[in-house]
Amino acid sequence: MRIDRRLTSNPKPLRPRQPLRLSLGGFRLWLAISAVGILGSLVVLLIQILLFARSLDHLPAELIIAEIPVGGLTRDEAAARLDSAYSVPLTLDYRGNAIQLAPSQVGFTLDSDSMLAQAPTVEVSGSLWSALWAHLWAQTPPPPDPIPLQASFDQQTLKNFLADVAAAYDEPGLPARADPGTLGFVPGTAGYALDRDAAFALINTAFRSPNSRTVTLPVNNFAQSPPTFDTLADLLRADVRLHQFDGTVSIYVADLQTSETLNLAMRGQQPLEVDGGIAYSGMSTIKIPIAVTFFRYLDAAPTPDEQLLLTGVFGESANTYTDLILGLIGDGSGLIGANIVSDTMAELGLQNTYIAGLLDTLGAITTPRRTPANTRADIDLAPDRYNQTSADDMGRLLVMIDDCAAGRGKLMESFSGQFTAEECQQIIDLLLANEVGPIFVAGGSPGAMVAHKHGWDLLPLNNVGDAAIVYSPGGNYVMTVYVHRDEPVPFDDANRLIISLATAVFNFYNRK
Repeated sequence: MRIDRRLTSNPKPLRPRQPLRLSLGGFRLWLAISAVGILGSLVVLLIQILLFARSLDHLPAELIIAEIPVGGLTRDEAAARLDSAYSVPLTLDYRGNAIQLAPSQVGFTLDSDSMLAQAPTVEVSGSLWSALWAHLWAQTPPPPDPIPLQASFDQQTLKNFLADVAAAYDEPGLPARADPGTLGFVPGTAGYALDRDAAFALINTAFRSPNSRTVTLPVNNFAQSPPTFDTLADLLRADVRLHQFDGTVSIYVADLQTSETLNLAMRGQQPLEVDGGIAYSGMSTIKIPIAVTFFRYLDAAPTPDEQLLLTGVFGESANTYTDLILGLIGDGSGLIGANIVSDTMAELGLQNTYIAGLLDTLGAITTPRRTPANTRADIDLAPDRYNQTSADDMGRLLVMIDDCAAGRGKLMESFSGQFTAEECQQIIDLLLANEVGPIFVAGGSPGAMVAHKHGWDLLPLNNVGDAAIVYSPGGNYVMTVYVHRDEPVPFDDANRLIISLATAVFNFYNRK
């Protein structure tokens, strides 16, 4: 093994390290650099302090007031931004028509001072230094809570504005109207109208949103309007005038489906007050209250003889048979029976209907009654003192009979246990068996079943009446008509008038 002796022979001695010496010029340079660094740091610190101090005059970053970002703005700048956002006019859409509504038109006012007063601030206290320290270390504070809108407007001014919009844009349509030439009706037209309450609520919401400044106004649509009882009343009055009838006419109509009623009167072709009723001679229509009272006190089905009398009363309008029925009611006394009939009507609230004598026995009378109708000072048709009614009384009685036949109504309520549905149906059947005609209401109701009782004076003819339940394809109703004229009325004229009025009512229920 060979050893390289060059590694061990005569090594050179190490040179001693020279000490590091900084020249005066180098030291000065170092001091200058250090001074610049310190000065720069102080400048940066001062700038950051100035920036922090400036930030104290601005709203916190990410602050939202009334849905508007206002972080970093001064309070004046924030107020201006809020005013700008909330002063944008609303666009109201009414069925495609654009309507501008500036907030100022209704006195819309932002309470900017109150909202800005809620903005968080750094008070001059120990927290100030904490905030400065956080700023220097770029620590981001949590976003402040949003501040809700505070604003108001004049609600009445907005309501007035919506009323003006409705007046300008609503199309309410036309109501149906009477057509006297055809005894029918001209249909109404469809329409629409602003829903003001709903529109108010939507606009109130839009005023409080900086983004949703368009409102589709709610509109209610109206279907074609059918004729009403008011329209029917117009037609009936026009028809009386077309007939140039200068006497007194009373008409009562009751809808048997809805219970709606029409009660009107005319005298000399002018409207006449109906409150309290108008007293007419009852004529043969008084036989309806007599039949009601007869069945009230009937304990079993009518005997053959009683049925024969009833058939004669209504099928032939026989007054002699009527007096015999009154005798049955009064246990042998027709006058007592007449008083019982009158009392029964009074118990039903039909104060204007009474009979105070027999129909076919001269001089067989009792004391006449004072009624709201025959004591009116403004009208006196010189009705029969011993046999009276009014159009509304007789109409209401027919409604009670129809209700009773259905097992309900005032007859059963007022006289518990004294009426059955079958008995009331028998009364209707008797009225359906009226063989005189077709005249009066029956003559104006083609295709309908008419249960009615008519009546008129002995010549000269001054009074005519008809009281009917009409069962028609388009609806069931009660109609009563009473006609009076001081001068004699030709029968054909009275018949034509009542048929025409009945046709108008029939057409109301059976419109094509």
